[in-house]
Amino acid sequence: MVERGEGPTIREIGKQVGLSSTSSVLHQLRKLEEEGAISRTEQGWRSTRPGG
Repeated sequence: MVERGEGPTIREIGKQVGLSSTSSVLHQLRKLEEEGAISRTEQGWRSTRPGG
């Protein structure tokens, strides 16, 4: 994120955590958002930040 000024893509996240399905990555991101572990500053997932 520091290098490009934006968060990773869904595919990049999946690759880093060993998930090949983008729908699985989205499911996990939604769960983390519901739990308050991450939040988004905009509608897209690339604006995700730690904490609620």
